[in-house]
Amino acid sequence: MSLLLMLVLTNFTLSSCKKKTTPIPDFPQLIGHWSGTTSQGTQIRFMIDNLNGYLYVTEYDLTVYTSGGYRQYKAGNSNGIVGVTNKQFKIHLGTGNSGESYIDGTFNVNDLTLYGNFAVYEPGNTIDIITGTYFCSMGTK
Repeated sequence: MSLLLMLVLTNFTLSSCKKKTTPIPDFPQLIGHWSGTTSQGTQIRFMIDNLNGYLYVTEYDLTVYTSGGYRQYKAGNSNGIVGVTNKQFKIHLGTGNSGESYIDGTFNVNDLTLYGNFAVYEPGNTIDIITGTYFCSMGTK
């Protein structure tokens, strides 16, 4: 066997055996479950995942006290709901007469905390918006 053929076969064998790896995102320490409490004393949770080297919110679950009782605002999407850019995100939930409905967040990588704001409308009501803040830390689901 010629030396050139051996080199080609060796290179092919080595390159075909390489394990595919997902690129590491900026701030990989943010990947995981985050949970905490809102200014209303209700629960909020997020899941942050690495999708091809970028951080994304892939789940959120916010409980808010409304005039009609407790209401959950939640979603999940393994392809990502919204990206995390510069340690921040904003999930757009809709728009009404009082402005945008959203959940935003900012990560502190020094103490691994997450804090933010929310503004939501009750179902069927696009006039009265409910606002608040929250604070989260890394936790379990």
